[in-house]
Amino acid sequence: MLKRSLTLFLALSCTAAYAQKRLTLQDAITRALKKNYDIRIAELTEEQADINNTWVALLPSINGSAGVTKGTANTRIEFSDPNRPPTVNPNAGTRSYNAGVFASWRVFDGGRMFLVKKQLGATERLTEAQLREQVQTTVSQVIQAYAQVVFQQQQGVAIDTGLALAKVRMTLSQLKFETGTSAKVDYLQARVDYNERRADSLNQQSFLTSAFANLNVQMSTDPELTYIVDDSLELNMRLRPTNPDLLDDINLTLDVFRRNAEISKINARIAKRSYWPTIDFNGGYAYNKSENQAGLTLSNQSYGPSGGFNLNLPIFQSGSIRRQAKVASLQAFKDELVYRRQNTEIGRQYRSTWKNYEMSVAAYVLEQENINYARENMDIQRARFNVGVATTLETREAETSYVTALVRLYTAAYNVKVNETRVLELEGQLVRTNDEE
Repeated sequence: MLKRSLTLFLALSCTAAYAQKRLTLQDAITRALKKNYDIRIAELTEEQADINNTWVALLPSINGSAGVTKGTANTRIEFSDPNRPPTVNPNAGTRSYNAGVFASWRVFDGGRMFLVKKQLGATERLTEAQLREQVQTTVSQVIQAYAQVVFQQQQGVAIDTGLALAKVRMTLSQLKFETGTSAKVDYLQARVDYNERRADSLNQQSFLTSAFANLNVQMSTDPELTYIVDDSLELNMRLRPTNPDLLDDINLTLDVFRRNAEISKINARIAKRSYWPTIDFNGGYAYNKSENQAGLTLSNQSYGPSGGFNLNLPIFQSGSIRRQAKVASLQAFKDELVYRRQNTEIGRQYRSTWKNYEMSVAAYVLEQENINYARENMDIQRARFNVGVATTLETREAETSYVTALVRLYTAAYNVKVNETRVLELEGQLVRTNDEE
């Protein structure tokens, strides 16, 4: 009966699905890993951190410069010697040339530059951890979105199964009424049941469309697209719980919070190094030449190297260094508390999710047993109805019980898949598990 119902549902859907493409769960995950916006943003962030993780702060900066200036001026020069006449030079030309290479190098800053390099390395590792977490989060969301599509499709199968059963009962009731072997009220009730199932089928199409849109968002594609998906998903019924104390080592979310706390500690150390003096070396090689037609010296030229050290000692900064160091220390302590709080929260989530997984597995096993009873009861009642032994009410109740049992079975399977996915996500094994499959 279940296979015939599924065939009926697919036949009813063939008109809308003829242009659809096949999409497996693995296909959906592959598309999401390539196109998901959150993953692409995380990849760019990780690439930026990789580029920034250099020893630039330890290296000197070297710059070259060159320039030429030309001008004219009407000049008049008077001398203190009264016997010397003034010099008048209209449109006197002036030229100056300069060029040089200059270097600046901070040779000591209390070790701050080494801590900055350490912080850059820690930031790069943080972005790598964030990328791994985002990949796993995306895979989890895709699996749950795909499972929702399959679930809504299965719900459609259950509803259309009820629709087919109601139609058969309506046809038989109409035949009995027309032949005078049954009351009209039986036919009217069957007709009402049939129309109710049709309305449920129309509503279910809306739910299925919404589920497809959510899946498409995870894959960063057109929300209007629909696909031919799997009839059911493979369920892992044999998961074993992990020691909650080990979550700190395997949970990717905790890894991100822990690395963020480590970066804050390094930043606090960097802020405290601002109390230390700095020593800078400045040097270069310069060439300068000037020409002046109106001056006492027609030409002046100089070139050669120069260099020296500069010591900067912070003596009084209005308390800004102390304030910055205090704020950085408080931020480090705050991030440590956030990490500890998240550790506790992840532990709570894992215990709750694992319990939900165990209950969903037990419910699924129970519904698998119950569907057989419901199907057998319905078959018996329909056979009795066909020969006029069972009433319309008894047959209707049996059909309703079977459809309800079918819905509960599909719901239990969906709950198992969702809780299985969440358990593996919290254990940091979801991506690896998917690759192995």
